[in-house]
Amino acid sequence: MSDAYLLDTNTICALADADRAGNAAAVQRFQRTGNQAVLLPSPAVGEIEFGMWKAPDVRPDKRKELRDFIARFVQLPFDEHCVLPYALVRAEIWRTHGTPKRDKPHTHKERRPEDLIDKVTGAQLGIDEPDLYVASIALAQNLVLVTDDRNEGMVRIREAAETVHQRGEFLNRLRVENWLDPIS
Repeated sequence: MSDAYLLDTNTICALADADRAGNAAAVQRFQRTGNQAVLLPSPAVGEIEFGMWKAPDVRPDKRKELRDFIARFVQLPFDEHCVLPYALVRAEIWRTHGTPKRDKPHTHKERRPEDLIDKVTGAQLGIDEPDLYVASIALAQNLVLVTDDRNEGMVRIREAAETVHQRGEFLNRLRVENWLDPIS
């Protein structure tokens, strides 16, 4: 599936709300995919569902509209093929950014990716666990990840995936496109 795309949460929402200002570039890029497969990662769909249920003001017709849009696509789960890329990328992030415990150097104070901080600036890295799952699905299936995530967390995930690839630990490279950027 090398010529297929995996849409992240922000791209799914942009395409589902095609008439909204700022989404035209994504819609145009989506229309150019032609016969290439466009797939959705189940963790991103879960994030969308969560967002709809936590927001008290989402109208039922809007929920239905978004669900109908999502139903047009095949969803890929985080499955046994995703385990190795997930473990390799997450371990690389921990090696680079984790704080080893003094009494147990193989363990870290941080329990979740969201807890990691940059050792130079002291700022949180902003790595979201669902982003690790989505990137792992893209890596496992050799798909192009389509995301508008420009945050530090996604940058760190991409860096870790590239390091893992360059060391030869995982064959596939994490390829990323941003359909919401009119320049792409």
